[in-house]
Amino acid sequence: MQSATPLMVGTENTDPQALKQWAAEDFAISIGLLRECPYHGQPFKPHRKDLSAKALATGLIDPLDPAVQIFDGNTRELLAAVERVTRDYGERCVFCAACDQEEEFD
Repeated sequence: MQSATPLMVGTENTDPQALKQWAAEDFAISIGLLRECPYHGQPFKPHRKDLSAKALATGLIDPLDPAVQIFDGNTRELLAAVERVTRDYGERCVFCAACDQEEEFD
C-alpha cells in the first residue's frame, strides 16, 4: 500500500480532484475495501462478500489521517469519494489474472 505522504509533496501544481481521488483510493485500501495487486500495484476489490462501505464507515475515522486532511476534515466527503472510486474497480487487477490465484495476506 502506498503512503499518502507523497500526495502532499508538490500539491500546489496538482489537481485537487486528483488528490482527493488518490486519497480516497488509499483510504479504501487501508480499510480493506480495495487491495493492491502485488504484481502491478493496481487497486481491485477483494473477493470478500462480508465487506461493505457502510459497515466499515460506521467505525471512527482518525481526523489526523492524511486522507481526511486532504478533504479538509470532511469525513462525509471522504466516504462519498471512497464509495465512488470503489465502484470503478473490478474483482481483479486489470493487468493480470494472478490476483485470482493469490492467497489472502490477512
